[in-house]
Amino acid sequence: MAMSLKESSLSSVSSSMSSSMSSSMMMKKEMQAMQESSSFSSSSAQQAMMSSMMESSSMSSMAAEMKFETMSMSSSAPRIEALPEDISIEPGKVLTVTCAFSGDAKLIQWSRGGKNIEVTAGGRFHIDTTEDLTTLIITGVKEEDAGTYTLKLSNELGSDSATVHISIRSV
Repeated sequence: MAMSLKESSLSSVSSSMSSSMSSSMMMKKEMQAMQESSSFSSSSAQQAMMSSMMESSSMSSMAAEMKFETMSMSSSAPRIEALPEDISIEPGKVLTVTCAFSGDAKLIQWSRGGKNIEVTAGGRFHIDTTEDLTTLIITGVKEEDAGTYTLKLSNELGSDSATVHISIRSV
């Protein structure tokens, strides 16, 4: 049984749609073949099929772009790059402890003696953070501020922590 050119084109398009949806080049060739075919009588069916093929190609392309964007925006575990080990300061001064880090730190915690440092409006403790630096600031340092401070950075991919020992010099 011989296939007509119309059946052959439809069969070819159907086969192409199921086996190589991701190849827009092949789809373009099939669409050109259908446009050039004089025996393909229903122009509305032709337009519907071409529209469907273009939509499928567009959706595949959008999915690939979304996957690429997700991959390129993916973060890495934070890593502490530089933090002083020991700092000595006189009472009454302003203490600044700055830490450089890399990666995407979703959570930044400064603590002392296992207790998170609470920052309150008008309080002596402040934490300033930028894209790759976090700074603990203590205004009007007191003797009771002496101790070991821990910085912990974390996100869903991992965490890093480091400590700094603060001592208060007597005047």
